Amino acid sequence: MMAPAFSWSGCYIGANAGWVGGRTAHNTAPSGAYLSAAGALAPPNAAGTGLLAGDFTSAIHSYETRDSGGTVGGQVGCNYQVSTFLIGLEGDFNWSSLRSNVNAAYTAFPSANPLFTISPATESLSTRLDWFSTIRGRGGFTFDRWLVFATGGLAIGHFRSSTSVVYGTSGTSPVFSGASHAGENTTTRLGYAIGGGVEYAFTNNWSLKAEYLYMNFGSWSYASALAAPAAAATAGYAWTTNVSAREHVARVGINYKFDWGGPVVARY
Repeated sequence: MMAPAFSWSGCYIGANAGWVGGRTAHNTAPSGAYLSAAGALAPPNAAGTGLLAGDFTSAIHSYETRDSGGTVGGQVGCNYQVSTFLIGLEGDFNWSSLRSNVNAAYTAFPSANPLFTISPATESLSTRLDWFSTIRGRGGFTFDRWLVFATGGLAIGHFRSSTSVVYGTSGTSPVFSGASHAGENTTTRLGYAIGGGVEYAFTNNWSLKAEYLYMNFGSWSYASALAAPAAAATAGYAWTTNVSAREHVARVGINYKFDWGGPVVARY
């Protein structure tokens, strides 16, 4: 007697939804003309002189946030089953609400030169993951209608980031007096994704899956130009923000498989 056995071989299309979160690190530091040799006047100034080494170090700040958001998207892929082993390729596109915000304030404190004062400051930073996409290989083992798989490949993420660094004017001969820096950056980053999951075919064409992915998009930098005071705006003073993003995704999905090649035949 002959009886058809279920096969995972075929191409499919589906949808997914879940949680996205992770770690976003922001590092900020003076750049541009602030790195020039120090002069008699505290920067920023029309002469374009820079910071003392101690004042440069004191202006560097690092922030790390752990954030959460939602994600929804769709996927397409193809599988090929040989005995109980499966190989495949999947691509997905997903929207994200993940956003990281930093707001910090610093009081005035003495400069490296005791005749000067570092002005009080506020820093505001924001980085948002608008969407991400992955193209991954899949490999795993089947247990009739169950599939356990590992996956890995390319990750693509679209980020928007902004920085605002504003100094006050109080103190004795204040360094950074009234300096205001603002900048924005939009970038599409390439990284990698690895993970795994489990999938169950509840009919010959429909299946449900649960999946975890880790995505690493590396680091990137952008400059925020000096917006005020106007007298020093052409001297090249700036502030640099370095951003790094590591994300985790936990999601569930549903797939519809288009029959491909017919069923596997088992004898008994």
